[in-house]
Amino acid sequence: MNDMGVLLSEYRRYSELLRGRLGAVRWMGIESESLKAVQVERGIVYAQAITDPRQYEPQSVDRLIEIASSPRLADMAVIDRTGHHRPIYRALLVYSWLRAFGLMYEILPRSEFGRWEEGLRPWCDLLESDLGEIDWPTGAMPAGRGATATQAAWIALALHAAGKIYIRDAWTDLAGDVFGKLSHAQNPDGSFLLAGVSDNPESHWFHELVLLHAASSYAVQAEDKLVAAAVLKNTRFQQQQVQPDHATTQPWGLFAFVWNPRTRDFAGQMLHAATITDSTISLMLLADALYCLELFLK
Repeated sequence: MNDMGVLLSEYRRYSELLRGRLGAVRWMGIESESLKAVQVERGIVYAQAITDPRQYEPQSVDRLIEIASSPRLADMAVIDRTGHHRPIYRALLVYSWLRAFGLMYEILPRSEFGRWEEGLRPWCDLLESDLGEIDWPTGAMPAGRGATATQAAWIALALHAAGKIYIRDAWTDLAGDVFGKLSHAQNPDGSFLLAGVSDNPESHWFHELVLLHAASSYAVQAEDKLVAAAVLKNTRFQQQQVQPDHATTQPWGLFAFVWNPRTRDFAGQMLHAATITDSTISLMLLADALYCLELFLK
């Protein structure tokens, strides 16, 4: 078997592992929502769409569609089931919904297709507005602003997906600009964030993993060689410097570590950690890893 055959064989193996881990994905219901907050776990529709669209549960996105036309949309907090908020959650939720739409639009009933299409657009407009408020410095983003960097990267990933669905070049251009800045400002050691001695290592590692996930997903979807090279450098940095189990048990960046043959052992460790935890967010991230892998297998 040649090198390409070995590579595709490995991608198929991980694809099968991920499909087995995702299994029959169910919407777990409301735990922390209120009139002013919605759960990021509604993005589970992505995992449902990529494994078996027939298991799609409308209630997972119904509220997202309902509040899309609300004047309170911009003030709606996106939280996890424990009530915790992260700046990345809004973009992660919208990206997951967009990806599910892309996977399911051909089988959605016409009435449902229209609801999704119209419901998603205001959320995407809101992300564009959020991105406009983020100031990216010349050079690498300081590790102390890691949450801001991850928010920008995940908004960019979501806008790239939205730009393809809605045929809106302005959104794909914004995405390319963000990932271009991230890649051009990459540190010599491969890290994306500029860390100092006073920065908390676990927080820094977490944000590096979250950035890596967004960058690798964008690189393969956009076929961006510059960002792909930055991803490769970052996986090497993370293999040498990061202890992911100290930062998170969620599989942020899993696809990137599968993509680099030298870091697949790292990917195996992450997948094992994700297998023994009960996290809907982990299932959403595994779904994205599966989506990226299967782009190579089509």
